[in-house]
Amino acid sequence: MRLTFWGAAREVTGSMHLIETNGTRLLLDCGSKQGHRREANERNANFPFDAASIDAVLISHAHIDHCGNLPTLTKHGFTRDVIGTHATNDLVRIMLFDSAKIQEQDAAYLNKKRAGRGEEPIVPIYTRADVEVAVRALTGRSYNFWFELPHANIRAQFLDAGHILGSAITQLDIVESERTIRFGYTGDLGVKNKLILRDPQPAPPLDYLIIEGTYGDRLHSSRADSEKELARIIGETAAQGGKTIIPAFALDRTQEIVYSLHRSILSGALNPLPVFVDSPLAMDATEIYRMHPDIFDQETLAFMEKNEDPFGFRQLTYTRDVEASKAINDLYGPAVIIASNGMVEAGRVLHHVKNNIGDRKNTILFVGYQAENTLGRRILDGAKRVRILGDEYSVRARIARVDGLSGHADRNGLLEWVRPIADELKGVFVVHAEEQAAEALVEGLRGLGIRNAIAPRYGEQFNLN
Repeated sequence: MRLTFWGAAREVTGSMHLIETNGTRLLLDCGSKQGHRREANERNANFPFDAASIDAVLISHAHIDHCGNLPTLTKHGFTRDVIGTHATNDLVRIMLFDSAKIQEQDAAYLNKKRAGRGEEPIVPIYTRADVEVAVRALTGRSYNFWFELPHANIRAQFLDAGHILGSAITQLDIVESERTIRFGYTGDLGVKNKLILRDPQPAPPLDYLIIEGTYGDRLHSSRADSEKELARIIGETAAQGGKTIIPAFALDRTQEIVYSLHRSILSGALNPLPVFVDSPLAMDATEIYRMHPDIFDQETLAFMEKNEDPFGFRQLTYTRDVEASKAINDLYGPAVIIASNGMVEAGRVLHHVKNNIGDRKNTILFVGYQAENTLGRRILDGAKRVRILGDEYSVRARIARVDGLSGHADRNGLLEWVRPIADELKGVFVVHAEEQAAEALVEGLRGLGIRNAIAPRYGEQFNLN
């Protein structure tokens, strides 16, 4: 059995890991790389393997850095099944169509400026027509249900990862030479006591594991403290007449923030004020969340019995059309504007940040991870001037961060999840983490007695037995 890492190796985006065994080639995730446009486009447009040779793709969850390059895979000749949980597949469809739409719209917007400068036009990596083809391959499976993969000697099941709706830990039993290799991939592992969703299921018995390490070098604040901090920052900004702009992924983070604000307003921790979710994708994702209450935790189900809809309240407005989005910019006085994308790389949030970042009354509030080389990371790291949609803007708004709402397990959470099976693990590979976080988690895993804990590099291969 050979394992090759073709993404999220000592970086956070572009998850893609190739397993070759018994003449079968399986891809774990097919995510888009994010960051520097030229580098990301080059990576996303080309695969280091023959796409037509892949026998199946197993998708851990519907975030774009884990599923976003599926349309390119099909464009390059992949024709087999893409397998995820039922909720994941529902979300993948809307995520991919939105990704293609944003690529088309951003290309059209930038190409007007490029044409005026005599520059070559930008071409989207894929279009909505490409997505139409890709989503036909989606095949759904339930949690805790074994299913056969293309080769008769491989079976798989999904366990609840507790990261976002439908997110899964992938467990594989691979028979080679009359012995079984037990293999696991966490995808992105969630946190305990997370809003809305159940806790991650315990680690199953495994020989080898690929584990994410996004926060392998740091700890989160508690959920309760983070909810208080969120309300405090918004309240302080509102008191001086400002707007709070929250770049948030349309999937999961937006639903969590809306639910948290609903709770804070009901409890009196936050005075009522206008809240806008300016994202058609977030509206669609929220509807899919409402379709899958079977995945919610008991706390959320109890809230729904008393208050009906956790994702809707009197002060909340969802906006879909462009004119309604533009009208938010003319709003006078305090407000909260939640818009995607969460790393401020594309979408409507670019326009809201552009229109508000120069005013000291306002706050740009980050509630999720900001990958290297993204606009969100540059703002969070203290840049005084930033380029947005081709123009430069001074950063005068308050820049704030709330970490405890993360959907990723922190260092302690990751190590606690692995600890019960540490003695039986022959090897662990840390992915989906920047250099420092990856090395820190490797050190922690070795502290559990796992000698073969490794942070692989892009393209690195390992033979497992």
